[in-house]
Amino acid sequence: MIDVFHTAVDATVNLTGVIPNPAPQQPPGTEGVTTILAWLKWIGYVVVGGAIIVGGILIAVSFRRGEGHDALPKVIWPMAGAIIIGGGAALIGILAGA
Repeated sequence: MIDVFHTAVDATVNLTGVIPNPAPQQPPGTEGVTTILAWLKWIGYVVVGGAIIVGGILIAVSFRRGEGHDALPKVIWPMAGAIIIGGGAALIGILAGA
């Protein structure tokens, strides 16, 4: 039984050298999809940047009134959003081989 398993593993290892691994290629006529994704990424960064600026203003006003701890999450969450947007774009770039 173990010999059958070893033979199957050896066959699998030998076949992996034969199986082609083509580079990803965008289908013709879908160039608009990448444009839309680029626009969405840009819009996401603009919204996150604006939210961080507004959150900073709220923190400045809140600290003056002694309520700064309530406004701090308003800056932290947009920063987390920026990390997720950037990480998602990087992950797609890695998976797509760009």
